[in-house]
Amino acid sequence: MAVQWVYATGSAWVTLDRNAQTQIETLWSRDASSWIDSSSFRGPVYVDTSEMLLMSAGLSYAIARRRD
Repeated sequence: MAVQWVYATGSAWVTLDRNAQTQIETLWSRDASSWIDSSSFRGPVYVDTSEMLLMSAGLSYAIARRRD
């Protein structure tokens, strides 16, 4: 089974782009937080894997790690 990273927007879960998937999975494996690049958002995105949050342009989104 593959791992997939998604973020909540309204009542829907949206899959992040492939580049973000790889970067977030690396952060997850290190229990770390950092800025990443994602074509799903404009500009850099801050990801906090301990809080399971993604922040972009002053907005915060819940993130989840799920199996395909």
